[in-house]
Order: sequence, then structure tokens, then C-alpha cells
Amino acid sequence: MLFSENINYIIKYFSMFYIISKIIFYEYIHINKSKKNIIETDNILENNLYENDSSFTEYQTQLKPIAFYYPDYNNISYLKYFYNNKNLNKINFKVIEELIEKQIKLAKAHGIYGFAVYFDILNSEYYHNIVNNYFLYKSNFPFFLIWKNDDMKYNNTKFIENLINNLKKFITSDNYIKIRNKPVLSISKPDNFFNIRKVLSLIRKKLKKMKIGDLFIFYPFTGNFTEKKFFSEFDATYDYSKIDLFEHIIIKPNILYYSGIIYKNLILNKLNFNFSLFRSCNLNYKNFKDYNPEKFYIANNLIFEWENNNYNNNEGIVFVDSWNNYKDGKYLEPDEQYGYASINSFSKSLFNLPFKESNFILDNYQNITIAIQVHVFYEDLLKEIINKLNLIPFKYDLFISTISKEKKEFIEKCLMASNANNYEIGIFKNIGRDVYPFITQMKKKFKNYKYICHIHTKKSNHKSLLGANWRNYIYSNLFGSEKLISELLFDFENNKKLGFIFPEVYYDLIKDIHDFDNKNFFLNEPNIEYMNFILKKIFGSVKIGNYFQFPAGNMFWAKTEAIYQIFNIRLRFPKELNQTNQTIMHAVERIWLYLVKLNGYYYKIILKHY
Repeated sequence: MLFSENINYIIKYFSMFYIISKIIFYEYIHINKSKKNIIETDNILENNLYENDSSFTEYQTQLKPIAFYYPDYNNISYLKYFYNNKNLNKINFKVIEELIEKQIKLAKAHGIYGFAVYFDILNSEYYHNIVNNYFLYKSNFPFFLIWKNDDMKYNNTKFIENLINNLKKFITSDNYIKIRNKPVLSISKPDNFFNIRKVLSLIRKKLKKMKIGDLFIFYPFTGNFTEKKFFSEFDATYDYSKIDLFEHIIIKPNILYYSGIIYKNLILNKLNFNFSLFRSCNLNYKNFKDYNPEKFYIANNLIFEWENNNYNNNEGIVFVDSWNNYKDGKYLEPDEQYGYASINSFSKSLFNLPFKESNFILDNYQNITIAIQVHVFYEDLLKEIINKLNLIPFKYDLFISTISKEKKEFIEKCLMASNANNYEIGIFKNIGRDVYPFITQMKKKFKNYKYICHIHTKKSNHKSLLGANWRNYIYSNLFGSEKLISELLFDFENNKKLGFIFPEVYYDLIKDIHDFDNKNFFLNEPNIEYMNFILKKIFGSVKIGNYFQFPAGNMFWAKTEAIYQIFNIRLRFPKELNQTNQTIMHAVERIWLYLVKLNGYYYKIILKHY
């Protein structure tokens, strides 16, 4: 009896274990299967961006980049990499001096003119003293001091006298940086003082009494225009590159739009400051998912162009934020992810060098097959398009779609000025915007070409200026010059898995929708249902994920093998009588990068011209 009871218990518990295990196993398989079916446009096949060090000592520039330098050694892992000592576990006096020497040598080789060194005059921090004394006594590298006045609200005479006494040995040294014959001092947080006017007045009076002369005093402009109250008290400001300087740039967490950075820089170029504005190269970009050294190079191009144009006002000085701010992820020094790619990019931009040297020989690419498909709804823009396409240094066939016989006759006359090898004009129903005619016209022809480019006569009639600027931005990035087009084809030919190239989303468009839709530009995407419908027709039960990118404006270059399925399925395109953003054509515009990834390719976002 006891034996049979034990058997029953064993059978009972085994059955329960079996059922529970089966449920857990089923859920595990189901969850992982569903995860596998979710597709992200995360571009994981992007090339390795790591670079070794390059020397730029042979190049010269009239500009004087000054990098902010932090005497805080609180990140051993970065120091190990830069110091090239994997056994480094403790920072001491000797290590710091050797490290500074190495940093200065690297900075000089990459065109850095000097360092703006943070110092804390009250606390006499150990690291700060070592660094400051090194620059004062053991180096001839140009530098000036940034007063690290965190959490201080002193403005009494005794404190100012102590400050000046400590500063005197620095500002009178031979390698201390001067602007307009005045030693430079920056105050990191002027709003920490109850009365900044009184503080600066005391400093200047004390210097005059000591017969040292006056200082050239900076404060960092963080983008808050209420700071104009400081303008009359300081000699100059620099655009200290905190993210709040670039209002509206971050539309979705961890995605930063570089066209937005340039947009904001252009706005700063037009500001009417009553005194000098000095510019900064921003390494805050490193904190964001879409950072790469080429984008850093592009953003710097604008800064250096501005500096060269305003050289007489600013003596060629431009700031770099920062050399070694590991805490905030802003550092020009090399790291394990990119190696020396970021500092190399900085130097290429500084010395007006191309981002990458290409052994591009035009004759080697004359046999590649290229189709350009243009949908012409607004025929008044066709001449502009033909002028752009004539920059293509390769043979290409031109396919034009339009909606009426009258438009076709006008197009034929314009094509007399085209350099296209062959051309074909088709008349299509006025449905599906540019998407329906593109897919329909190329359905039976795309297989004859290795590369395909699609553009159209873009206008935004509800906002004409936005439409014109947006169109010019896209055209310039796809056909801006013969050199740009050659580089683009060179990239395709030398990267077998590069399948799609398109311009970054135009910033004014993001800002316009952002202001209207409260930061939901890519969130709650209304076309997801249509997109999943298209994906299911092609690949089965796959669904889009959360990371979302697409070529806004629907113009791009592509390898036909990376997107071919879109020409092989049947889609119904309705008439569109208004600007609704929930149609099958909007879904096609947003589906390209999923096709690219599922076909084993990656995409590249370009931002060459603004």
C-alpha cells in the first residue's frame, strides 16, 4: 500500500512537472520566435569605424583650436587605453606628467593650438595642482585657465585678492594665451555669483592696482538667451556646447539629427552679438546612437568655415569641447570604439582635407548599369533636375513618369539638354504620388540595372519655403557635385553589403512636425499597419520594431538587389486628395530600410550639404 502511494505521488508530481515544463518551453519558444520576427532598422552591418593615429604635422592653418582640458582622472579604463598601459591601476604624480606630455604631443600633431585648463583656486585639488604646475613650469604649450567656480557664490574683496594672487604667476607666464594683448580667463558658471558685475569689477581693479593690466574674460554661452544680461560684463562668449544649445534637436531619445546641429549653427551665425562670439566644436555628439566620426567631420566643416570668414574678429580662435571630459562622454582623445577616428576627423576638417582618400578612377566604373527614375508632377522643376543629373560622370538611362500628354510634350523638349544615355517617358494615372509611377515604370526594367536612383519634383504647397529648401537639401545631397556622385558610387562598389544611401531627415521638416505634434515625429507612426502588410506579403510574419528611420521625401540611391521585392508584389494605390499621412504610398516610403536589412544589406545616411 505504501509502495503504490509513493508511485502515485511520483506520477502526480512528474505529470505536474511535465505540464509546467511544457508551458515554460512553449512560452520560451513563442517569445523568442516573436522576437525574431521583429525587425529593426538598426543598421548593424555598418562598417568598422576604428582608425589608427594619423599625423597632420605637414599641414598648416591660420586657425587656433583650443581644447578644454579637465584635470580629473576619474576614468581609469580610458586612461589605460590612451596611456597604452593595461596594468595601470593607480594614478600618481609621475603617471600624470607622462600622460600630459603624451597628450600635448598628440594635440600638436593634430593641429590643436593650446588647452583651456580647468582649475579650482579654493580647493587646491591634488590633480589640478599637478596639471596647472606642469603647464606653468614644464611645458611651453599655450594654455589659459577656466575658473571652475562650481557651487561658489563669493564676491568679497578678500576672496578676489586671493584669486588674483594665485592667478598672477599663470597670466604673466610666456606661454599663457592672450587675446588682443590681454591674458585670457574664463569663468565656467557666472550665474553662481550673487553679483557677477561686482566680481568682475573687483578683479579688474585688483589687476590694475597690481599693474598687471586687464584680462580678456570669457563666459560660456549655453543657449539660454536670458544670459544676455552678462554680455556687457564680459569681453566675449563662446558657444559652450551643451545639448540645450541645440533646442529641438533631440526628437526621440538617443537620436540626434546632425542637420539640426548645422541648422542651429547657421542661426548662431546670424546672431547680432554686441561683442565677440567664439565658436566651439561639439563632442556632445558622442553621447548619441547615431554619432560617427564622419558626421563629426561634417559638423566641424561649418565651424571652421565660419571661423575663417570671421578670422579678423576672433583671431582664428575656435574652441573644442573637450579634450578629455570622460565624465560627460566628450573627449577628442582616442578610445577603444573608434580609436583615433574622431581626432583624425577633426584634423581633416581643420586642414580642409577630404574625409577619406579614395583611389577613384572614373574609367573603372563606366560599365556599371544605372537607372535614374524621376516622377515629374511639377514640370517647372524639370530643368533644375536635368542640370543636377548632368553632373553624373557615368552613363545612365533616364526613366521619367508623368500624368498627362501635355506634360510629356514639355518634358521631351527639356530632355534635349540632358546627358542621359537613353531616356523613356511614361504617362501614368495620377495616383500614389511618386511611388505608384516609380514602381510601375520600373517593374519590368529594374533587373537590367545594378543601381537605381529615384527622385521627384518635390514641393510642399502648404509651406512653399519649406518645400523648396527641403528639395534643394535632398538634391544637393544626392547630386551636389560630380565629386559627391563619384564618392557615392565608389562607396557602393567598394562595399558589397552597402545597399541604400539617402540624406538625413531635413531638420526644418523635423522641427515643423515636432512643433505641431509634440515630439511624436517617429512615435505612434500612423503607417505601421500598412508597413506590416507589405512586409507580410514579401517575407511572411515579420513586423517592424521600435527603432525607426526612413528617407523622408522618398529620394535615394539603391542597389536593385537590396530592394527588388517591392517591384514584384501587387499593391493598390488610391487617389490622394489631401495631405493625409496614412496611405500605402507613405508605407512604401517607410519600408525601404526593412527591405535592405532583410536582404542582407546595410544603409548609409549622408549629410554633405545643407
